[in-house]
Amino acid sequence: MDSKLSNLNYCKNCGFEINNFAFCPECGAKKITKRITFKNLTQEFSDRFLNLDNSFIRTFVHLFTKPKDVIDGFINGLRKRYINVFSYFAISLTIASLYTFILKKYMEDIFAKTMVSEEQMEVSKIASDISFEYQSITSFLTIPILALISRLVFLNYKKYNLTEHLVIHLYAYSHITMVISFITLPILLTVENLYLVLWIQFPTSIFYIAYVLKKLYDLSWKKIILKTLLFFVIMSILFVIFSIVVAFIMIQTGVMPIDGTSSI
Repeated sequence: MDSKLSNLNYCKNCGFEINNFAFCPECGAKKITKRITFKNLTQEFSDRFLNLDNSFIRTFVHLFTKPKDVIDGFINGLRKRYINVFSYFAISLTIASLYTFILKKYMEDIFAKTMVSEEQMEVSKIASDISFEYQSITSFLTIPILALISRLVFLNYKKYNLTEHLVIHLYAYSHITMVISFITLPILLTVENLYLVLWIQFPTSIFYIAYVLKKLYDLSWKKIILKTLLFFVIMSILFVIFSIVVAFIMIQTGVMPIDGTSSI
């Protein structure tokens, strides 16, 4: 069987003429001249996901070492060197979903070894079930809130607008979600200590976001610490307002009666 495809004169993706090109000059797609075989399929997988030069690994590493290059580059039109922000967010959601899928199987044992009472365990189970079920929705809601707070904190700086802060936090949130998943899953499955994981998650997330903003705005450590404290103040105020609104709605709907008994 012939392993070659018929001669390609036009790009299959955009229709641009590609007679003498290995890649389409219009959309950048690779010119495919061979039929799919196990060998070239594994080669393509290796090139895309295992090659140190591929865009995912480059993006992942540079969000540690050069976050300004990745994020500021995307904001200013750089599209080919790194994975775009929406694809990176989608990858992080996939990894977080896999993390949740694995964790669900062991949560009961983890709670049994961490919690000191049956009541505490029951409340924690309910909270984790809600968190797991609405994980994607929570991510979609959390990032705009972080972007809004971040824009308020840096209101005296005109470098990035609100939409650009959304891009910043999409990258930062996606990255730290993946990193924390990679770090905490082995800890939970071996040490089985939920509190240890929580102590890792929160400071790591705060430090990384502060680090990214420091690099993007070229701030000193003193200034970024002050900005982080202001971030906490605004976030705490919004959290209190949100908690009051939720509690009021729950009381009005009978989910949380004032006498403490639930109608559910």
